[in-house]
Amino acid sequence: MLYQPARPPFVRRHPVIVGAAAAMALWWLWLGWYGPLLLIVGAGVGFAVRRHRRAAVIRDAGLRARADFEHRLCLAGDPRGTFGRFPAALPGWYVSPENGRLMRYFDGAAWTGHTAAR
Repeated sequence: MLYQPARPPFVRRHPVIVGAAAAMALWWLWLGWYGPLLLIVGAGVGFAVRRHRRAAVIRDAGLRARADFEHRLCLAGDPRGTFGRFPAALPGWYVSPENGRLMRYFDGAAWTGHTAAR
């Protein structure tokens, strides 16, 4: 659920419906029917806000479930719970982040002061 591709917006999926609604709204404005137009626009905004809030609740529930799962893994001693989906880098010599011409030793948690020429 968290990694599904996003759907295109409604305007791009249904251009004919959106065009017809815009034409009718302009016609109603020209006729002076402000009350019904305001009612329909308000209902549409309310519907969009409700859908957005529901999607946020579902997304947050998924994130909480993932955090709880990783917490249980961490308590069980599994390293996937500590680092999530990405394991920690192993200790060793890597290209220095400050100077690309040097190798710097990474002890598994932090960069050390030990460097060597590449």
